[in-house]
Amino acid sequence: MRVGVIGCGFISYAHISGWKNNNVDVVALCDLDEERLNSRGNQFSVKARYKDYKEMVEKEQLDIVDIVTPVGAHRSIMDFCCSRVKNILIEKPFVNNIEDGTYLVRKCKKYNCRAMVCQSYRWHPWFEQIKKELDSNIIGKPFYSNIMQRVSFDIPTGAENRVPLIEDQPFYENVEMLMLLEQGCHFLDIYRYFFGEPQYIQAYVERVSPFVLGDDLAVVTIKFPDTIGIVEDLWCTNGQEKTSVTFIQGEKGSIYFGGTDGAAPHRTEETGDLIIELKDGTRLQRAMDAKDYYNRCFQKMQKHFLYCIENNLQPLTSIEDNLKTLQMAFKAYRASVEKQTLFFGE
Repeated sequence: MRVGVIGCGFISYAHISGWKNNNVDVVALCDLDEERLNSRGNQFSVKARYKDYKEMVEKEQLDIVDIVTPVGAHRSIMDFCCSRVKNILIEKPFVNNIEDGTYLVRKCKKYNCRAMVCQSYRWHPWFEQIKKELDSNIIGKPFYSNIMQRVSFDIPTGAENRVPLIEDQPFYENVEMLMLLEQGCHFLDIYRYFFGEPQYIQAYVERVSPFVLGDDLAVVTIKFPDTIGIVEDLWCTNGQEKTSVTFIQGEKGSIYFGGTDGAAPHRTEETGDLIIELKDGTRLQRAMDAKDYYNRCFQKMQKHFLYCIENNLQPLTSIEDNLKTLQMAFKAYRASVEKQTLFFGE
């Protein structure tokens, strides 16, 4: 497999190292910023470097294109690549409106291009384990769930008063649909993975930090056929940083994960265990290995994509599937503005 990566910003490190750890050859890199391009190229010893993605795709014989740019460029890049490369991995969110998403799903079908979205949280060790526990029916039918994140990501923190978002991913500063679409979509995707398709949604989405244009606080309630799911997501908290704190209540017991510590998911390796408590008094503890989990989840995600390519399967987070996750985010924004409950489907 020969991979070309478009975009050499912050998250490209996890992408390229993931391919390398899967013994896949990253043969070319592309970025408009020559300094950024050369920095990643030197770091991973990739010789072929381009400032024009069209030139890269035309010149290199690529099996996979990995699109690691901000969402605003996704439609044009994917539109060009899907008729020329058989497999595309693309960062989330893969679009920022339904029209572009519907268009790209049709275009990829037309050219028989397999496209997967980087909803990498499905491969976080605790969410993997929770999925196994739910599938085993150990707590019976789940009827309530809460996923909570509170991090100091878009406000000044520490003695030096730095804003982590501006240091790590400065392009986020001027994104209008920010936290809920760019990162909260992971939690919405996890809920679909756990509980199926939503029936209706309510939401409160707010902007607190003066350092960003978009939203950084959201409380979303989603009704699934058997489960009520709540997402509490903050990038603007002062202290008590936690992410992915998860509680699920079922008929026979509950699942609790105490989350990770740190100003953002990629800034921590500390985590507690996952606890299962049953009505009969049984208490089970699943140890969670968080060491380098943020990079490892990309490696596992890419391994799944490679398996799908080799076996001619559609990935779990295909663009067609992921459009359903994004619809949850778009409806949440609209529900917050209109101050009403919005329904899915007919």
